[in-house]
Amino acid sequence: MPGIDTLPLEETLEDSPQTRSLLGVFEEDTAAVSSYFSQLFKAMQRIYDAQNELSAATHLTSKLLKDYEKQRFPLGGDDEVMSSTLQQFAKVIDELSSCHAILSTQLADAMMFPITQFQERDLREIVILKEVFQIASDDHDTAVNRYSRLSKRKENEKVKNEVMEDVYTSRKKQHETIMHYFASLNMLQYKKKIALLEPLLGYMQAQVFNQCWYCSLLKIIN
Repeated sequence: MPGIDTLPLEETLEDSPQTRSLLGVFEEDTAAVSSYFSQLFKAMQRIYDAQNELSAATHLTSKLLKDYEKQRFPLGGDDEVMSSTLQQFAKVIDELSSCHAILSTQLADAMMFPITQFQERDLREIVILKEVFQIASDDHDTAVNRYSRLSKRKENEKVKNEVMEDVYTSRKKQHETIMHYFASLNMLQYKKKIALLEPLLGYMQAQVFNQCWYCSLLKIIN
């Protein structure tokens, strides 16, 4: 629905069919956002896991190169030139291993943390609020139905007052929950943009740092 980006909080008390219809659009959008971010999270998790694996594999490679001179090969095991050369390679790969470890940490902080927070905090909050709102609406409907049946019979004033109080209390609770629910759905329209850009910027920043580090290392080697 072009041009509509917020739910009208001032119409929550009326709870009209139009408002409910608009709420349905926002809930549909929220479901689409949740599905998309779930896929994006899995893709970024794969990047992070691959970087951790690269860091671990690089560290292991460096260790094996350092251990070459300790090996006892039946043929050509005392090649000092090869051992010295591999030690030099090990030093460089050790530096690369440190770089990969730093990049893993940066990806965890700048890429995985914000998208995880969005999923576990913001999207989870919407799910919980929807459940609370549904419970409050059901309670209100139950109270109204009880009042409708009551008005058709003669009851004492105490029972009537209790039922009317129940209707008032349930309506008040429903209004409070729908206000909170609408506000969170509105805020999600802004949060989803930040949640999309922040981890991407974190990923790019980490990669730029990594490239600069590589360039510095190449200068040292040359």
